[in-house]
Amino acid sequence: MRIPLVPNTIKLLVVLGGILLFVMGYTGHVRTGMMPFAPLNVEKSWFFLGARLQGLKYDRSACVRALNHPTVQKTHIKDSLQKNGCGWENAVRLKSVAGARFGSAKVGCPVAAGLALWMNQVVQPAAQKHLGTSVRSIVHFGTYACRNIRGSLISKYLNMRSEHATANAIDLGGFKLANGKTVSVLKHWRSETNYSKFLKEIHYGACSYFRVVLGPEANRLHADHFHFDRGSLIRCK
Repeated sequence: MRIPLVPNTIKLLVVLGGILLFVMGYTGHVRTGMMPFAPLNVEKSWFFLGARLQGLKYDRSACVRALNHPTVQKTHIKDSLQKNGCGWENAVRLKSVAGARFGSAKVGCPVAAGLALWMNQVVQPAAQKHLGTSVRSIVHFGTYACRNIRGSLISKYLNMRSEHATANAIDLGGFKLANGKTVSVLKHWRSETNYSKFLKEIHYGACSYFRVVLGPEANRLHADHFHFDRGSLIRCK
């Protein structure tokens, strides 16, 4: 029995529409206002968090609402039109998150919201659990930088820009505690101490909020810091 053409065409259109919707959501082109969810709260976890974070990428009003929280101090900054693959859109300067200073880190809104969720839900609870104190400031090695991906011959010859080139990444080297001590990724990752337990818990916990999470186990380039970004790849190591 021959299957009618119209139903097959409709099925194909539905499948193609689903694929298109997934791609748009994955790249941040489905704004949070189009999603049937409550507003993002940086102190709580939600279903479909990845899509909701990515939906902030081009949605300035949703970004303002998401970061309008007592635990987040930030300043929204003017867009810098991309030139040669470098620039940013809908970015902020993070001053403080969950009681920890960030030193005015320049990051795109999805990264800023991811950091706020991570600090509130993972970092500060882990600091109390393993170290009996809180994190008071973040030692970061940089956010925006107009450069290619490092350590890859393919990226070198194909001129592949790093996620840092669009303020879509941050590198974290250490955490200064309220008791005056500092936890260092380089010094403490492989130590058999509570510092190491703290670092490994927050590293693993970051995978819920960022698409790429790299640390000392990834390669020698990350021996002294964590790299977080919300780019197109998914990798947690």
